[in-house]
Amino acid sequence: MRKQWLMGLIAGAGLLTGTVTGQAATKAVGDADLQHAVATAPQGIPLDNLFSISGEDNFTKLIDSPLVDQSIAQITRDNPTTKDVQAGAIWSKTGLTRMNNQFDTSQDTDISMWLYFGNKGAAAAEGMAFVLQNSADKAWAIAGGGEALGVWGNDRGGHGSDIVAMTAIENSWALEFDTHVNRNPQFGAADAFDSGEIVRDGMHIGSGYPGLATTYQQLGNGNYYSRLNHTQPKAVANFADGQWHHLSLSWNAAEKQMTYRYNDRDARTNAARFGMDVVQDTVAVDPSKLGATAARPNVYWGVTGSTDAQRSENGLVLIDSSDTLGQVNATATLTNTTTHQQLTTDSRVAPGDQLTYRYTFDYDAATSQQDIQPLTMDIPLPQPLQVTGGGVSYNGGPISEPFSAAEMQAVTLHKTWRQKLDATHHQATVTVTGTVPSVSHNVPIAAVNARFYGPNYQTQLPLPRVQIQAAVGLKLTNLGPATQQLGHHEDARLRLQLTNQGQPFAVDELANYQVRGRLNGQALPVDALQATWPAGQPVGTLALTLPAERLRVGDNQLVLQAVDRHDAVTTSNPVTLTLKRGPGTLGFAEVSNQADFVTTQLTGSAQRIHRQPDWRLSVADERGPQQHWKLLVRQREAFQTTTGQLLSGQLWFAWGNQSQPISASDTLIATHTTQSDADLVDVSGHWQADTGPLLTINSDTLAGQYHGTLEWRLQDTP
Repeated sequence: MRKQWLMGLIAGAGLLTGTVTGQAATKAVGDADLQHAVATAPQGIPLDNLFSISGEDNFTKLIDSPLVDQSIAQITRDNPTTKDVQAGAIWSKTGLTRMNNQFDTSQDTDISMWLYFGNKGAAAAEGMAFVLQNSADKAWAIAGGGEALGVWGNDRGGHGSDIVAMTAIENSWALEFDTHVNRNPQFGAADAFDSGEIVRDGMHIGSGYPGLATTYQQLGNGNYYSRLNHTQPKAVANFADGQWHHLSLSWNAAEKQMTYRYNDRDARTNAARFGMDVVQDTVAVDPSKLGATAARPNVYWGVTGSTDAQRSENGLVLIDSSDTLGQVNATATLTNTTTHQQLTTDSRVAPGDQLTYRYTFDYDAATSQQDIQPLTMDIPLPQPLQVTGGGVSYNGGPISEPFSAAEMQAVTLHKTWRQKLDATHHQATVTVTGTVPSVSHNVPIAAVNARFYGPNYQTQLPLPRVQIQAAVGLKLTNLGPATQQLGHHEDARLRLQLTNQGQPFAVDELANYQVRGRLNGQALPVDALQATWPAGQPVGTLALTLPAERLRVGDNQLVLQAVDRHDAVTTSNPVTLTLKRGPGTLGFAEVSNQADFVTTQLTGSAQRIHRQPDWRLSVADERGPQQHWKLLVRQREAFQTTTGQLLSGQLWFAWGNQSQPISASDTLIATHTTQSDADLVDVSGHWQADTGPLLTINSDTLAGQYHGTLEWRLQDTP
C-alpha cells in the first residue's frame, strides 16, 4: 500500500485570511543546470494554491515541471554574472475551514519533498532550510541573504546576540541544508556562522531557533562577530551535485520531536534508499518557542534559501506530499482473474487469461481538510495486452465512467474523473481489464507506472511486468540406458533432454522448468535430484545425479517428469528407469603388501622387537548396521633368511597387558559390530607401540635378514 497525502486547494484569493502577493509560474529558462533540474524533476503537487510567495525582497518564483505545472519553487537562482544577494521563501497558505495548509503542532505530521542545490559543488552558496514559524510577519516573513539562508539573523553590524536574533524570523525553528561554509572571523563580514565543530569542515545539516539570542555566540575582542550554535549538526558530502535529493520529515507531537531522513529516495524510481549517504536524525523541537499553544497549535511551514555576493546556486524545491491537510490511501493491484492470483514481477500468465489492473483511492473524510478535486490520470496501457474494458467507479459500485473504445486503443489512457473525493464519494476505483494474447514464444507484458494528478493531490502507482507463457508441450526423453547396474556406493547418473514438443527451448526459458521424481512410489524432495544444464550439449540436455544412499539394495523404480516451476500444472510425459543397487560387501579397505620390524643390533640376550610405522590394516563393511565380523591372523610362512636359516624367536599379538602367539593356526585379534552401510575400521590405527604384532627373539638368534608371511582373514560371523 502506498500512502499519499493531501495538499490544500484555495478556490480564490478572497478566501485567504490576508492579501498575499504571488508570482506567476514560468517555463524554465536560463542556464543548463536549471534546464537539467527541470527535465529530471520528479512528480510533485502544484504549489500556486498551496503556498505564498510574498514581499519585495523575495526572489522566489514558480516553474512548470514536465509533469505538473507550477510544481517547482525556485527559491534562489544561479547568478553567473550579477552580484545579487538573494533571499527567498515559500510559506503555507492559511484559509477557511477545509482550506488550511498550516502545520498543526498538536498532531503527528509527515511531510516529504525534493530538494535541488545546483551542480557547482564547493562553489555553491548558500543553501536552503525547512522552517516552521509563527512570526508576526506571517507569509511575508523573510530574513537576510548570505549565511542567514533567509531565516537566521544578520551579523553584518557586529552587534551582540540579541540584536542578531532580532533580525531573524521570530518564533521559528529551522532545519538548514548548508552548501557553503561561513567561517571568516572578520568584523562586519557576516560570514562566521559555521565556525563550530563539524560545520566548519564542509556542507552540513543543522537546526536551531533563529529568533533566540541563545542560538548565537558572540566572539571577538571589541570587533565582534557571531557563531551559530548548530543543534546536532551532521556532515554531508555534497548537496550541489546536480541531482534531486529527497527529504522526509516526521513530526511526533507527543514527544515533540522532528525526525528527518535526507537522501532516502531515488529520484528516478522513487524507491527507498539505504546507502551511506542517507543522513537522518531526530531533533527535539519546543512548540512553545514557536509561539504555538494548545489553543492555537498551528504554525506556518515552508522553505527558505539564499545566495551571497560571490557565490550562488539554483535552489529548487518540489513538494511530494504533506499531512497538513489530510490523506488518501492509494493502492494498486494486478490480478489474474482467470486463476484468481495476485501477480508480482515476472509472474506467469497464459494466453486467454483475463488480467485486471486496479487502482483504488480511499479518502479519509474525517481527517481531511478539503475535498480532492477530480484527478486526471495517465495510464500507459500494458502492451501487448488486449484491453477489453475498464473505467472509474465510486464507493465500491459499478463502473459509472467507462472508457471509450478510442481511449482503450491509445498508447496512454488519458482521462479526468467526473467526481471529486469527498464525504459522499469517499472511494474511487479505476480498473483496466484485458485478455492475454496468443504468442509463439514467451513474451513480457510491460510494467506500467500510472500517474494521477489534480489541483491538490498527486501520486504515481506502478504495477509490475508479467510474462506470457507460450503454449508448451513438455517432452522428456531419456538419453541413457533404461536400466543401470550400480555399485553399493555408486550414485546414479542420468542424462535426459527436455524439449517443447520435440523443438528446442530458448536457453533462457529452461530456467522455468524443473524435473521432479518418484522413487519406489514416493515423491523425492526437490533437492534430492542434483540437476544441471551442462554447457556444450544440445539445448535442453539435463544431467541428473541421484545419491546412492537414497537407493535400496536391489531394484529401484525411478519415475521422472518435467514440470513448470510456476504453476506445476504443465507437465511432461513420465520417464521410467530401473536402478539396480548392488549389495554391500565386507572386505579389507587396506592391507600392507610389505611391512617391517625395526632393524635391531643383537646383544646375545633375548630381545623384543617393535614394528616399523609402515603397517596398514583396515576393514570396510557396506552391509549395513548391526552386522558382525571377526579378524584373524596366522603365520603362513616362518621367518627365515634367503639361505633357509630359521629365526629363533616368536611372533606375538599383544593387547592391553595380554598377548598370544601367532602361529600356523588362526589367532583372533579383533571383532566389530557395524553402525552403518559405510563402516570403516582402521585396525592398525588402534595399535600402540607395545600392542599389535610384536616379535621376540632368543639369545641364540643369528644375525641376518629374515622374511615371513602373515595371512589376515575376515569372517562375517558374530
